[in-house]
Amino acid sequence: MQPIFKIFSICLIMNLIGCGADVIKNKPTTPQTTVSQQFIKRTQALILTQPFDFDPSDKNKMTGKYIAQEKLTIPNNLATQNKWIMFEGPVLENDVIAYRYYADSRHRFDIYAKSVPDLVMDTVSWNYHNIMDWGSDVLKVGNSLGVGSPAIWYQDSLYTLSQSAKKEIVVVENGDNQSIISTTFTDLDIAGQKMDVIQDWSIAAGQPYSSINLKITRGQLPEGAYFATGIVKHIDTDQTGENGNKFYAYTWGKQSFHKDYMGMAIFADKNLHAEKIEDDLTHTYIFKNAPVDGVEYAFLAAWEQGNSQVKSEEDFKKIIKKFVK
Repeated sequence: MQPIFKIFSICLIMNLIGCGADVIKNKPTTPQTTVSQQFIKRTQALILTQPFDFDPSDKNKMTGKYIAQEKLTIPNNLATQNKWIMFEGPVLENDVIAYRYYADSRHRFDIYAKSVPDLVMDTVSWNYHNIMDWGSDVLKVGNSLGVGSPAIWYQDSLYTLSQSAKKEIVVVENGDNQSIISTTFTDLDIAGQKMDVIQDWSIAAGQPYSSINLKITRGQLPEGAYFATGIVKHIDTDQTGENGNKFYAYTWGKQSFHKDYMGMAIFADKNLHAEKIEDDLTHTYIFKNAPVDGVEYAFLAAWEQGNSQVKSEEDFKKIIKKFVK
């Protein structure tokens, strides 16, 4: 849904002059019933921190406005559920949806579903778990892979990208049509084997999905290990299919944080030979035929109150077929 033209114009001007990049507030908007085709599609990449070094003795300390960062080395002692870094991690947003991952050791991806097309994530408050005029955080991740979080399957165990000597996040591109955030894991530890890994994460204007490109730049996966990803198991069963040269898996149902309808999907090239493995928390897929030094895949989500106007499983399948090809 869309704010009236006057408010939209003011918001656009404010974004162009750089206002609000470090402000935490709820952007006012008067939504209508449809998204205007005249809306200028955009994206943004956000890393917002408090204007001081992380204080482990007070993880909720806030003494000033959040500051936009282009490059950030994550403190090794960064606590979970901290308020030093806004949203607890970096965000990619476009006119359709927004995603974030936790910058601490969890490294899981989450969903900010939007009900307005303008870029808002640089202005929202810590009340994002509530349904606000712009949308809401709509996914309970817990210890699962959330939606599309990268992992490695080795010896019947699932390893997330959690244990590394150094984790550095860089905004590579912050543009109208595409935004990219790159994360470098130095000495990532997978079952005692160390490697350096780069995660390039991108979003493009007008699309409900986000893409992941993992690359091992030093070292290698343990023998018999596979790259993996998945969807949190809020719905007991998932559906799979193929479209064009892509494989996809998805869930649909009352699985949002607010107990309303939402769909989530992962997809990748068919030649990666995605294979499901048993896991209690996640519909998990390993890429049996991925190159030994990396993998590419994508994930998407749509909330029934969000911009995608998805009200049924059939609607969600139409989105999958439109973008997964």
